[in-house]
Amino acid sequence: MSGIGRKLRTIRRQRNLSLRQVEKLTGTIADRYGDTSRRISASWLGRIERERHSITHKRLQSLLAVYGVSHEELTDEVIPNDMGTQALHFQFPAMPAAILKDLTDFGDPLLPPENWLAYFPVTTLLPSLSQHGREDQPSGARRSRGPKSLFGILGANDTTLVPFVQPRAVVEIDPSLRTIKRGKTFHSIFDRPIYFLRSHDGYHCGWCELDMKQEWLTLVPSAVTGVSHQRWRYRQEVEIVGMVSRVLTRFGFPKSLIFDRLSPVGQSNST
Repeated sequence: MSGIGRKLRTIRRQRNLSLRQVEKLTGTIADRYGDTSRRISASWLGRIERERHSITHKRLQSLLAVYGVSHEELTDEVIPNDMGTQALHFQFPAMPAAILKDLTDFGDPLLPPENWLAYFPVTTLLPSLSQHGREDQPSGARRSRGPKSLFGILGANDTTLVPFVQPRAVVEIDPSLRTIKRGKTFHSIFDRPIYFLRSHDGYHCGWCELDMKQEWLTLVPSAVTGVSHQRWRYRQEVEIVGMVSRVLTRFGFPKSLIFDRLSPVGQSNST
């Protein structure tokens, strides 16, 4: 987004808006969303227009709304024409095109770079890209798992499975495994299946239990995380997307680029 400060100043002057007026208008937007990070002060906007500084996506959205311009007009960033990127753009319209393109090009399994994580504050199911095909890839580069695997990202705020699975991990989901076995005894926590769920209020990932009458499904958090159990009416308020077959996560501190490919979840790893 080179020269964005100059473009913002030009557009603001074309709209005959002062810095103070923009501050007031973005304050209204922040109140509407209940999110103070969308408000832009006059002094901050003045610095952005004069100097080369980065701008958060939420503040950029506020300016786009105030100025009545599209993301592409301001940033010269065009949504690519490939079907995989368009599918992601439909699912995540607020995400910059460059990140959408990287998601489709990164390959399976996906492990987003650290600078993508702000776009996934909550647990999310990624749209399936395999249905669009990747004929441009050499045959040796295609994975042998088949097209049925789904991918989800544990949100940065989702601590349900800490410390066993960290927030921001990518999970591979087998949608053919959707049955929760009641009364089964597991030898260790690592043998207990993890399920990916869809409810009326979003996506969830964790261990699950069904009551004897199979009327209620309970999401069971880790004992050390402090997150409360969640319960829904089975099949009425929640559905099982599938069982997690693999977890990909980074080691150590958040800026580490190393990641760990764990053995399939719910299966013992003999050595």
